Amino acid sequence: MTFRISLDSSIFISQLTGDVHAEAVLAALTLLETMGAELTLPLLCYAELWTGVELLPEADRPAAAETLERVLRASRVLLVADNVAIAREAARAQAAYRRRGGRREVLIPDFVIGANATYYAGRLLTTNPRDFFKAFSTLEVLTPQAFLAQYAPAPPLRERQE
Repeated sequence: MTFRISLDSSIFISQLTGDVHAEAVLAALTLLETMGAELTLPLLCYAELWTGVELLPEADRPAAAETLERVLRASRVLLVADNVAIAREAARAQAAYRRRGGRREVLIPDFVIGANATYYAGRLLTTNPRDFFKAFSTLEVLTPQAFLAQYAPAPPLRERQE
């Protein structure tokens, strides 16, 4: 059975910016590659990543665009599109969130990302899990650290004893 997981744009942003999550993100992506995992990325996340490129000074865009394309190719990520079922699930999740008194700051894109992950993979790898935990009860939401703790093979017994 193929292990499937959807990636949030925060995973690629972490790698591209070298933020505090970058080391764990790299380890998680490496493990996913070793597992032969099927990785999906919603087109909405793709647009978020390209927005970052477009906001750079014009002279920096070609290098940034090349880097982004290289990272996406290397990860062998499958870009996935929304459909009516995903849009309805995102709307349902956002409405439930708002009924619970949720802030207006969490906008429909986060709910579309969560609905995409639920539809295509059942799992989401993100550095920003708080946006997804309550909205998608059937979605396994993982930070890179949590993914590694849960899915990385245990070291051999000898290494654990040292």
